[in-house]
Amino acid sequence: METLKFTLRIMKKRPLRSLLTILQMGLGVWIVAIILSLNFQASGSLDSINQVLGDSLAKISVSKEEQFEGGVGISTTSNLRLSDLERLLESEYIDAAFIYQEQWQLNIMVDGVAYSVSQSAETTSDYAQGMNLELVEGQFFTATDQRQENRVVLISEVIASQLFPNQSPVGRMIELGDYTGGKTEFEIIGVYKPQSPLLEFFMSPAHLIFPLGITQPSWFFEGDYEPTYMSIVIRAKPGQVYEAVADAQVLLADRSLDEMTIRGESFQDSNRFFSDQICTITLFLGAFAFIAILISAIGILSIMLVSVVERTREVGLRQALGASKGIIIRQVLNESFVFSAFGAVLGLVVAYFTTERLMNLLLLEMTYPRLSNIGGLHPHAAWMSLVLALMMGLIFGFYPALQAAKMPPVEALKRS
Repeated sequence: METLKFTLRIMKKRPLRSLLTILQMGLGVWIVAIILSLNFQASGSLDSINQVLGDSLAKISVSKEEQFEGGVGISTTSNLRLSDLERLLESEYIDAAFIYQEQWQLNIMVDGVAYSVSQSAETTSDYAQGMNLELVEGQFFTATDQRQENRVVLISEVIASQLFPNQSPVGRMIELGDYTGGKTEFEIIGVYKPQSPLLEFFMSPAHLIFPLGITQPSWFFEGDYEPTYMSIVIRAKPGQVYEAVADAQVLLADRSLDEMTIRGESFQDSNRFFSDQICTITLFLGAFAFIAILISAIGILSIMLVSVVERTREVGLRQALGASKGIIIRQVLNESFVFSAFGAVLGLVVAYFTTERLMNLLLLEMTYPRLSNIGGLHPHAAWMSLVLALMMGLIFGFYPALQAAKMPPVEALKRS
């Protein structure tokens, strides 16, 4: 306690320098905490996605590999139909199949108040089974709802808490504008747990889910025209995803166009590719974080060296009065430690209030406020940042401490 009081007195004597040192360390810790949190959140989300979705999902599309500027890519065309779902379910390897149509900006009204949601989707009745969707209350729509064009919708738990706080939204109505300028009412029949935004590498998660085609104008389905879709997602029987893809290629062979053929992309392969990207980004950001904390530590080193030079007389007097080299070293290390601790606490406090918002911006989250299930400052990131800052403070404070302890008392008094 006495050492802390002594260090605080020194900091009061040079408030501007002390403040700049603390701010510099705080900035480094803030950067490290955000980067580590992003890494932990991304890794945790991937793990949870794997646990929920497993290794049995695949996306079937009519596509081909093409050479684009910058490398090889996949070119996909819209040539799959609703009737193809029944054909795929004939496979002994497939348990469920569904079409998933992403919709972006969608304007809705609840009790006369307008909201904008940038992620919604239309799908078929097998979606809940295929994606292992977890319902909080209510139910998913059925094939009958879809066939009878019942105007129903499911909303995510996050939207439910925003639009209907402290009450059940099931049975309530939302209004959706149509192409004529009119409005159509949809009944909320269920609430579900939101899925991770990181699922977007396979298929974008939605916060509003409608039956397929229900939000389209009626003339879109008139006559003999049968709408076509980019892809169909299948859930294979456990451990048989590649067999399911091969069977789907046979069952839908007549959907091939010119050079485009039926291709299957398993969730497992997409996840592996995305995990590799996460690792690459993590290494890059990790290096950046290390440089940030290193610069902060070098700042402490510089400040402590200047401080030791300025306090040459004080060091000499303490040695002349019997202070050992160990005491001098401990004193300087304590000062460096306190600077690091204050800076770390400041950085973590700022990170606590800013990490979630920054990560949502990095993940290009939606216009409707707080529709993300990505968390804020990760506890492991906070502890690692704190320990790293304190270690850096001690390591980079050791050299100035040695310099102070090496001063002969007589010479120190003369130099002062």
